[in-house]
Order: sequence, then structure tokens, then C-alpha cells
Amino acid sequence: MENFQKINIEDKEYFIIDSIQNLRAEDSFIYRKNKLKMFKGNGESRKYVGSYLGSSGARLSDFFEYENWGKGIENGERVYTPIQEGNCFFSKSNLLKYLYDSRIEYQKQEQVYNFDISEFYNSNLENINAIENDKIFFSIYDVSDFTDNKLSRGYIRSDDKIWGLWRKLVLPKISYLSILKLIPTVGSKENQKPLFYFRILLDYQFRSIVHPKLIGTTTEVEIAEKVIRETTKTISRKGAYEYRKKVLEHMPQCPFTKITEVELLIASHIKPYSICIKEGREDQALDYLNGLALTPTYDKLFDQGYITFKDNGDLVCGTLLSSYTWERLSINPNAKNNLRIYPEDRQEYLDYHRKNVFQDNINDLI
Repeated sequence: MENFQKINIEDKEYFIIDSIQNLRAEDSFIYRKNKLKMFKGNGESRKYVGSYLGSSGARLSDFFEYENWGKGIENGERVYTPIQEGNCFFSKSNLLKYLYDSRIEYQKQEQVYNFDISEFYNSNLENINAIENDKIFFSIYDVSDFTDNKLSRGYIRSDDKIWGLWRKLVLPKISYLSILKLIPTVGSKENQKPLFYFRILLDYQFRSIVHPKLIGTTTEVEIAEKVIRETTKTISRKGAYEYRKKVLEHMPQCPFTKITEVELLIASHIKPYSICIKEGREDQALDYLNGLALTPTYDKLFDQGYITFKDNGDLVCGTLLSSYTWERLSINPNAKNNLRIYPEDRQEYLDYHRKNVFQDNINDLI
């Protein structure tokens, strides 16, 4: 059990014994006022979670500990068959983080919607802030395609108020649902009823740090992007080589692979280069202390917020990858001082990365 990754929720520690990630917010689920212009209808309150036949069906049944998919019918009428009762939950902190990450899309709307969704942001925020407890528990029911339907799609829904509330937050195409299956780290593990932690997240490419409409009108965006391009060209000519050289001199090997060949190392920015330029901080863009020497796979993990580091340099792993993936990467997410960087004078940049790039709530993991 100690091999499972751990997560802290309200000062209680849990093992993540399984997870389902990247359940996209498909149009059929999206609340009517959040729909894209190309789609009509009101949206259904049931959420697709996968096919319930074949090997994928076995995986779905094992995860939810439920095998009667698509059989909830009596006298020709649908019956809501319980899958898990009272042990599923959303967290207030996750819902608030999702709203924070999606605020620019709500305000500037890179996608084309049926309505001006900026009108709904404050009311959504007020509704979430009004929730008293961080964990909001609910039950889920089987509303899948019936077994005589060849598509055999597995769907879940709930009648609890929180189910309707999270639907009103979620934006199409750029959002997804992650479900963590948890058990407490203390007490007997046998016959322990698992908890299912439902989280909504925004696709990395649409988080506010890379959103193309951070500034305002189309003209303002075009002007800003032109300035950034020209500044980037200038900095690339004058400073990119020197920046990389100093990063690798200060940190001559990747902490994960121990590789020292400069041909295989990337001088990865801690505070993203594009943000430094947008803020007019060319000094930060070229500061070698704003860089880590990483091999490509680990550069990708860091750049897209799957991992981060504490102020003392200790590695922190997020919860969006499976235990199998961490194993293949030769990383133990639970190991203390398993790996560290030397953070002298990097604290400002690391703080930015934890708050704005790392995809998890850092307080849940340290």
C-alpha cells in the first residue's frame, strides 16, 4: 500500500489507489448557457465515463466496484441504480481553483459561445463561496445506455445539488473530469469503503498563463503579440545562448537522469519565458536562476505542471498521472528527499511555478 501516491484533504491523508483521468466535457453534458455557438440543446445531466463492455468495461466495473451497467430498467422505465452512495465528493477548493484558472476564458472567450459567459462568472463564484464545507458529498447512479444498445456507453449522474452546480461551471472542450479513488492511510485497510474524489480541471493549453487573449480587444492582442514576437527575436539573438550556457554551468546535470551531455539537456524556464516577456521582465527571461537543466521528458513534466519543487528544492509530484507512469519514469511520488534541486535564490521563481503552472493544489501534497 505504501507504493500508492498520497494526497492530503482537510488535513487527512489518503492513498490514491486508482484514478480515471481526462474525462472530457463533451457537448452532450454541457449546461445550455455554456454551450458553443455550433451546438444547440440543453445538455444532459448524465456524464459519460466509458464503455462498459470488453476490457474497458472490466476496468470501469473494477474502478467503481459496480457490474450492473445498463441494467436499470423495470417495466420499460429507467431505474436509477446506485453505483456509490454518499461516498463521492467534490471539494470547494478544487472548484474555486477551476474558476480561477478559467477566468480569462470566461472574460475574453477564445471559443465562440451561444451566450456571453462572462455574465455567469460572478454568480458561479458566489455559489461556490457559499458552500460551507470543503468536501461536498453525493451519490452517483447508473444511467447508462441499456444493455440492448450496441453502443454500451456508461453514464453516471446524481440528484444532489452539487451535480447541477458543477455543470454550470464547466466550459466545453477545454475542461475535463478527474476521479481519484481514495482510502485513508490510517486504520485497517480491509473492507474499507473507498471515497471517490471528483475534480474538474482546465486543459493546460487554456490555463491563464498561456491564454491568447490576456489583453483585450483583437487589436490590442495583435499589437501585444507583435511586441512579444519582436522582443523574443531580440532576446533570442542577444541572450538565449548566454542564458542556456549559464543555466547549464550552474546546474550541469539533469537531477532525474544524471545526464550531463549538454546536447541532451534543456534549459527549462521555471517562470515561463512568455510570461516574463508579457510582464516586460526581460531580466527574468534571461536570468539563469530562472532555469533548470532537464532532459526532454522531465522538461515536459515540469513545463506542463505535472511536477514542481518546494523552496528547499524537494520534488513534489502531482496527481494527474497514474502510479504506473510514475514507476516507468523512475519516480516515487511519496519518497521524501527522493530527488532535489539546489534552489539558491530561485525561491521567487519556484513560488510562481507552484501557484501558476503546477496543476494540483500544492497544499494537498506537502
